[in-house]
Amino acid sequence: MAFETISENIKGVSTKTQDYIESMAEYYKLLLFKSTMKGAISLVNLLIFGSIFLFVLLFISIAAAFLIGNELGKVSYGFFIVGAFYGIILLLLFIFGRPLIEKNLLIKFSKLLYDENDLTPKEAAEEELNSYSETLTNEKKLS
Repeated sequence: MAFETISENIKGVSTKTQDYIESMAEYYKLLLFKSTMKGAISLVNLLIFGSIFLFVLLFISIAAAFLIGNELGKVSYGFFIVGAFYGIILLLLFIFGRPLIEKNLLIKFSKLLYDENDLTPKEAAEEELNSYSETLTNEKKLS
């Protein structure tokens, strides 16, 4: 009789372990899907808003170049000045901007991929163990 109880408990542990492994695999699949979808949505948003921003910037730059060129008497001077302005901005970004851009991107994407609501594997395992303990307690009460 004791041997049967031990045998049943071992089968129960084996079953619960299998269930736990399957649950964790599903959890990681869902977490990967969620992270992938958030990344894809962010990329699409970046492409759409970035494209619109570039068109706006292009037309404002052309308008500014014509305005400056007309004031100076030659339209080409306006384009040279606007081009030099963007060249200086690009040079400053190469010198000073790389660490700032990398830091901001890392912060933004880590917030995007890792929610505060997501369970860590340790928390998920603790919840699974608590559930298993409750199951064992309920089985003991029934027998």
